[in-house]
Amino acid sequence: MSDVRAYPTLLAAVLASLQRAARCDTNDMVAPAAVLWTDADGQWKPLVEQMRPQCPDLFTLGDYNPDARTGPAIWLRCVVEPGVRAEKFPELTWSPVTPPIIYMPGVSRQTLRAVEECPDALKPLVELQYRGALWTQRNGKDWSVRAFLTNDEEGLGLDVAEDYRTLQAMQGALAQLGATPVARLVGRRLEAEDFDRLLIGDTPRDLLQWLGNPEITRGQWDDVVWSAFCSRCREDYGFDPQTAGPIVGGEKLGGRKDAWEAVWRRFTEAPALYPGIVDLLRRAKPSGALPFDKEPWPDENEAMETSLRGALAELAAKSPADARQAVEELELQHRQRRNWVWAKMELCPLAEALRHLAVLAERTGKPLGGDSAEAMAQLYIEGGYLADDAMLRAMACVKTTEDTVAVGTAVRCMYLPWLDDTARNFQRCAGAGSWPAPVQQAMANVAAGTCILFVDALRFDLGQRLAELGGVSNMEVSRGWRWAALPTVTATAKPAVSPVVDKLQGGKLGPDFLPELTGTGEGLNTERFRKLLSGAGFQVFGPAQSGEPLAEAARGWTEFGEFDKLGHALAGKLAGRIADQLKLLLERIQGLLEAGWRRVCVVTDHGWLLVPGGIPGVQLPKYLVESRWSRCAAIKDTSRINVPVAGWSWNPQEHFAHAPGAHCFLNGQDYAHGGVSLQECVIPVLTFVPAGAPRAVVATVREVQWVGLRCRVLVEPATSGLRADLRTKPNLAESSVTESKPLDADGKAALLVADDALDGTSVSLVIVDTSGRVVCKHATIIGGEK
Repeated sequence: MSDVRAYPTLLAAVLASLQRAARCDTNDMVAPAAVLWTDADGQWKPLVEQMRPQCPDLFTLGDYNPDARTGPAIWLRCVVEPGVRAEKFPELTWSPVTPPIIYMPGVSRQTLRAVEECPDALKPLVELQYRGALWTQRNGKDWSVRAFLTNDEEGLGLDVAEDYRTLQAMQGALAQLGATPVARLVGRRLEAEDFDRLLIGDTPRDLLQWLGNPEITRGQWDDVVWSAFCSRCREDYGFDPQTAGPIVGGEKLGGRKDAWEAVWRRFTEAPALYPGIVDLLRRAKPSGALPFDKEPWPDENEAMETSLRGALAELAAKSPADARQAVEELELQHRQRRNWVWAKMELCPLAEALRHLAVLAERTGKPLGGDSAEAMAQLYIEGGYLADDAMLRAMACVKTTEDTVAVGTAVRCMYLPWLDDTARNFQRCAGAGSWPAPVQQAMANVAAGTCILFVDALRFDLGQRLAELGGVSNMEVSRGWRWAALPTVTATAKPAVSPVVDKLQGGKLGPDFLPELTGTGEGLNTERFRKLLSGAGFQVFGPAQSGEPLAEAARGWTEFGEFDKLGHALAGKLAGRIADQLKLLLERIQGLLEAGWRRVCVVTDHGWLLVPGGIPGVQLPKYLVESRWSRCAAIKDTSRINVPVAGWSWNPQEHFAHAPGAHCFLNGQDYAHGGVSLQECVIPVLTFVPAGAPRAVVATVREVQWVGLRCRVLVEPATSGLRADLRTKPNLAESSVTESKPLDADGKAALLVADDALDGTSVSLVIVDTSGRVVCKHATIIGGEK
């Protein structure tokens, strides 16, 4: 089921779905230029109007009215192009990472696709369907209101009657439906009466809408409705909007006494629907000291955030132990604010970050022990990695510069000493033992039906978060780990986790840390690496492709993810992009499994260090080295250096220099890798399969014989429960041209094609298991080769 079900209202769910459509999910693609929202019947118009205050990047096809962000196709095309927009319409601004949403009432997806028949007035937008994204159902159809309400996978999964009266009532109540908490709609069949009820008798909603925007709301009601509203308020809440006004109402709302408590709860269910309430509560707050709960007043929360920001900044002057104690005390003072409505509105990011800072304080209380690299790794995977996880989560909570500096100060004070002590201890342990060569470590499971998904720099803590997301998404996940090759850079470490590791060797260590092809001595580059994979029987395909999972003995290699790219580009800001990258990676895994791969094995090359404010530097002059990277360097033969050295994994007789502890050869970098630390060297190996998937069946078509229109099949090994079929499209049972037959105890079956008109037609012989899953296929021609 889609995560939109977790959103409080239909309005929030639609916005989330549109944002998902706007995300670029492959490395080879740029972000979409726009999201096109086609709506042939104009069903969504009432909801679009509600969205505008929350969605500055929402534009509508229609008459020219830039103040309302509405205009003809040619104007919208100008809005979409960043350069033109900045020059001609500088007042139109929104987040630069968010593509605009173009709502197109009266236009269907089919209208845009039929380019030649498309009306001239729409043609400026036609090209955007190729550079942009379309907000459609998975089957390519436009979203109708009912489809979104009822769709289990991508919508809200509600039970809505299909009769005309219900659909009419649903459409008429859409504006009210958009603001109704989803929790009030689940668990029952929704019929016309339920939607009609939304139009009347919802005094808390009407009161909040009026309090948040009294002039506009009053203008939408005629005198009869206004009089009825005032009467209900006097009777239910002891408050007369006509005589008391919104300021008095705001004070009563913040007071939360008697019947007003229910109004407050309604506000907290979906505060984004009533944006004016926040400003009203600021203006309506009673003067003087508050003798009661501070929660309802936004300026009290803001004052506590300011106080917390200052307290975190002061940690820079404290010892790590004192800083940890201070963070624990601050957590006791501020943790209750995470239950306030302001947390739901993302108005107390420092209180949210404090949750993770408290975990960081606990986890960094002492460095990881252990008298061997293996013992330290075990402590790390059993919980030590949670310090790294807490650091990233804390940094991801904050967006503004001043908040980032405050949280970064707290992180640096507690995390950096722990990181450095742990790394130095690990380097001593690793130096006392022998590092395993790439061929000495177990390879990933590459049985038939397996796709290996390589993700650059999927650090161990991120791997655990990915595994948790997989479990929530109804996948079974097997978790493991292995050592990264040294130095922990892609050139050395990526081929070490590949299935062609046995075809590579290490010669002399060069400045790029590249292994070479066994036998030829050629350095490994991208082209040679892909040729090795193909020669070993692996399909190699790009991040927007799925390969051929139904091919005989199919095995795949593909790559995805931008963790390392973003780390080098964004440094400390990488933390704020982790969650989105993990979601994209999970979607890629789901897509591969849905395409037919039986399992997806996720491997990576190395981890990394990230320290807000910069990793401390250590001197290693350039004249002593062939090349110098962030945390490793290739040493000149004649050089004597005063930093640690380690053996190259591809040839331990060749040595490289690495930075001591949590230091860096290039001073001031927040993000770096290449050295020897648990964070860089302990890497995850994860295998994903659909939950409840049947045990994988391995079978191969050994013989196909045609006698006229009768096909005789031999499959090995003989496995009970398998059936043979002939199909024009291998994965579609409805494309069968014969009656499927079970394989006998010897793995044999005979299939008859009754229609002689199909003689000479190319088809696929497919073998399916008891669940209908295609186990293997074999291309053939009905009647045999002529």
